[in-house]
Amino acid sequence: MSGTLDKYRVSTKHPDTGRYERWRIRWDLPPDPYTGERRRGSEAGFATRKAAETALTTILGQVQSGTYVTPSHQRLGVYLTGWLAGLRLKPTALDNYRTSVEVHIIPRLGGVALSDLTAEQVDGLYRELERHGKRAGRCRTSGVTCKANGCAPDRHHGLAPKSVRHVHTALRKALQDAVGRGYLGRNVADLANPPTQRSARGRRARDKSWNLEQLRTFLEATQGARLGPAWQLTSTTGLRRGELCGLRWADVDLDRGRLRVAQTVTEVRGELVTQDNGKTDAAERSIALDGRTVEVLRGWKRRQTEDRLAWPGDWPDTGLVFTREDGEGHRPKRISSGFTAAVDRLGLPRIGVHGLRHSYATAALRAGVSPEVVSKRLGHASVVITLSIYAHVFEQDDEAAAELAAEAIYGP
Repeated sequence: MSGTLDKYRVSTKHPDTGRYERWRIRWDLPPDPYTGERRRGSEAGFATRKAAETALTTILGQVQSGTYVTPSHQRLGVYLTGWLAGLRLKPTALDNYRTSVEVHIIPRLGGVALSDLTAEQVDGLYRELERHGKRAGRCRTSGVTCKANGCAPDRHHGLAPKSVRHVHTALRKALQDAVGRGYLGRNVADLANPPTQRSARGRRARDKSWNLEQLRTFLEATQGARLGPAWQLTSTTGLRRGELCGLRWADVDLDRGRLRVAQTVTEVRGELVTQDNGKTDAAERSIALDGRTVEVLRGWKRRQTEDRLAWPGDWPDTGLVFTREDGEGHRPKRISSGFTAAVDRLGLPRIGVHGLRHSYATAALRAGVSPEVVSKRLGHASVVITLSIYAHVFEQDDEAAAELAAEAIYGP
């Protein structure tokens, strides 16, 4: 591959050289892979011949090694729209990416050329989202154009650091794919500074769970509730809300006291979506059931049969374990809203239904169950996740161990 450089005159004097001239470089590129047509690149505005020669040498080296990237004039918004359309992800993950792209990124940076995007602009996006990323109250306009149409900034709250990091994850992934496709030479999102994500998961597990007395009070008081068996099951196995909604009788062996988590139900923009596997590869798992939980499920199965016989219309054969009176499955939000209503009636500290999962894990770890076993029962991708979320349990054990050791050494 070859290149040339030439000098041309301009109407403004260069501030460094004091001359009314600039240098331009041109270089050959490999033929278009689809049409076979000749391609050339060019760049102008160099102040000196030496600067132009240095740039040309660098570019020719990149062309020769196959690392040269043709600057893309495609707008970021156009690229992201096409990128979203090509993703093959689980519905919930895809919806999270779509929200980050369509609600937060495109309205603010969609008009920037893909090749012109800078780390400073990405940092500006994150800082803007931290200040005014979430709409508060009714906007003058609908959808993602509210900022472009001049809504008052004080009508917007900032996004939490975790939410901004979700936006960062989506943008970083999209730009990394652009690098892989040859649209960009580097990923500027790697150079940006998203907010640090504090160790919030561990605090949630500690603050949004019950002690054993509170858990027993809840389970005893809700034995007769329609969703009582579901809450009992998640309290003794740590099943997620979507896993409860997707659980089928075909996956439950009451005689052996085991169940298999094989599918999950999620809600994406109002539509129920059933996925054949769980949140992670480890989410599809087999779990042992204790004797009391087995009896609770046997009793629930009898009640479900009574519901089927008493229902005046056709009973849908969903095969689901937890159903409404008409045989249809529960929406995940219904599991949560019913739980919150029961908690408020009992006057217990308010936690989400996911708090039952945290309560189970905390109780199991304090009872001496190994973190590896708890991790597998919870369906975590790695025991490291379990240790991170429930670090507070081990901290308390460490404090107790310190006191016991001191008592053994110095006496009571």
